[in-house]
Order: sequence, then C-alpha cells, then structure tokens
Amino acid sequence: MAHVSKRSDRPGYVARWVDPQGRERSKSFSRKIDAEKHLTFIEGSKLRGDYVDPNLGKITFGEYAAKVLALKVNQRASTHARDEWAFRLMILPTFSNRQLIDIDVVDVRAWIASLTDHYQAASIHKAYQLFAWVLHEAAEAGAISKSPCWKMKPKRDLPRIETPEMRFLEQGEIEALANAIDPLYRALVLTAGYTGLRFGELAGLRIKHLKLLERWIQVEEAMTDVRGHQSFGPLKSRASRRSVSLPAFLVDILAEHLASTGPRLSNDLVFVGELGAPLRASNLRRRFWLPAVKASVGLPCRFHDLRHSHAALLIKAGVHPKVIQKRLGHSSIRTTLDTYGHVFDGLDREAAETLNSSWEKRIGSEGRFEQSSGFQLL
Repeated sequence: MAHVSKRSDRPGYVARWVDPQGRERSKSFSRKIDAEKHLTFIEGSKLRGDYVDPNLGKITFGEYAAKVLALKVNQRASTHARDEWAFRLMILPTFSNRQLIDIDVVDVRAWIASLTDHYQAASIHKAYQLFAWVLHEAAEAGAISKSPCWKMKPKRDLPRIETPEMRFLEQGEIEALANAIDPLYRALVLTAGYTGLRFGELAGLRIKHLKLLERWIQVEEAMTDVRGHQSFGPLKSRASRRSVSLPAFLVDILAEHLASTGPRLSNDLVFVGELGAPLRASNLRRRFWLPAVKASVGLPCRFHDLRHSHAALLIKAGVHPKVIQKRLGHSSIRTTLDTYGHVFDGLDREAAETLNSSWEKRIGSEGRFEQSSGFQLL
C-alpha cells in the first residue's frame, strides 16, 4: 500500500508505493504535504495507465536506444547498416545525452527542421521512424507517460518525399539498350525488362533457380552491397519469394548466355561481372549502363526503370493487376495500383475506343445508329 512515513536518519518524509510491475518505489520530501501530493499523483497515473518509472525516465535517449536496438533480430545486413547510419549521423548528435523525460514535441519538430538542409526527405522520414520507435518502446516500458511523437503527423510535419519520375521503355527501346550494352550484360538487361526482377534479385539469381524447360524463374535470394561488402540472403517478404514465368524468346537468350560463360555449377550465379565476380551496381552503372543508355535510349534512365517498363508493358497488354502484383513481388495489390495507377488511367481512352469498335461491328450490318429526334448533341 502507498504510504508516507518520517525519515529516521534526518528530517523529512518518504513516500512509498508499488509500481505496476509490483516493485516497491520511494521518494524523499522535506514536507509531508508534498509527499502526500506525490502519492496522489502516482496512484492517479496508475489508474489512468500512464505511470512513469522515475528512474527509467532519467535514462538518456542514447542509452535507451542502445538497449532496444540490441533486441532487434533477423535484420538484413543492409537494413542494419542503414539504421546504424541514421542513428549515428541524424539522431544521436541531437538526442544522445537528453533524458527521455525531457524530450517534448517542440524538440522533435526543431530536430526535423534542422535536418532539412542536410538530408533528403526519404532519409529524414526513416530517421524519424526509428526515433519514434525508440520513444514508443520507452512509453510501453513506462519510462515516459506518452511519446512526444503522438502529436506528430508525418504528412504535415515531415518534408514531402518527391517520388523519382519513372521512365517507361517500349519493347524496341529495351532491345536497343540491350544491344548497346556490353554483350556480357545483354541477357541481364533483357531479363530485367521482361521479368521485372529487382537488381538485387538478378544479382542473387543462381543457375539452380532457372527452370528453362518449364519456362520460369524461382526468385529465392537477393544480393546486398553494404559499404563494399556483398552478401547473399533470403528476400525481405513472403511476396518477394515467387515464381516468374518466362517468354519463350527469353528462355533462348538465357540458355545462350549460360553457354557463353562456360561450364557452370548449379549454385553459381547466372549474372556475373568481369572475371566472374558478383555484380556490383556502382561499377555496372558507371562503366557499362550509362554509356549504353547514352548510346541508345538517352538519359535519364535508371536500371530500376526496366522494372517499371515491365509493369507498363503488362498493363498495356491488358494483364490483370493481380498477375502484375505477383510477378513484381508486391506484398499487396494496393502497392501495384498506387505505383502504376497512372498507367492504368492512361488506358481509359483505349477502353472507350474498344467499346466503340465492338458497338460499330455489332450494328454494322443493320446500318448506322440514328439518334432520337428528341435529343441532339451540342
């Protein structure tokens, strides 16, 4: 039970109570009335569910972040490196030595404002997510009554992320680009354009994942490149692990590509760089991709635009969005529609023309449709 008692060692009073975890707590006061007020506040906070552990609240953000980060498991190397970078350069310089209980929403907004001149919007959003996650964990543990981020609205308080403009290549442009690049990477370009696989998925594709007789690819693994260290591992989501059917011409191209690279083992990579080393995005872009783009389709054009081009080709061919979602490895149909919705919108006129054509074919043998005399088009 909560109670107030006189100190035995010196003048003053001690307020004692039991926290929600069943641990006994105490705090000293010079006046009895202050001790009683404190207990009233403590008991009220326990009933409201916003009790704050006075000792935990004094922990600095840096100390608490280190504790909760140590509990994260099953992180990809690239994700861990990105999070570590955000904490080290964007979060800890401002909050490392600040006590948890001293951080308020004004501090958070000032911090966001200080980042806008030095970092891109996407990086700021990620840093804020990590920062807010630590404070959420602190609130859950009772170190603070409520995270100051609860008042924040990302769409209002964070800089707007400008989505890079997509480029959609036509089939002839994909072929021109493939023919312009070094022959070692021709199959890579065509596979990206006609399967929609991401660069990391292509770089991690092994011969055993190719089912050429059945005309499909099993996407199981991806390559990540973190600070020059390449690693291979499972894909991020269940949706990313998928089977992608191949057009017949691409089967022949892949078979020719494997034959041209000499005897290979089933666990070997399908696409490699010079001297048989794993692909490295930065080297490929600088030495082969950009020169080929300039010589064929023209700048700007990113390797990832081949994935966008694949989606656009499927949409224009009338392929169902659910099939496109599965080929691209999106977790939900909403991601597909949000990303390529404007391409679907562009087919509205074609849909109207198709309906008009079918109408005219149906009534063609009976003569042109005549408008009712009571209705006129202006």
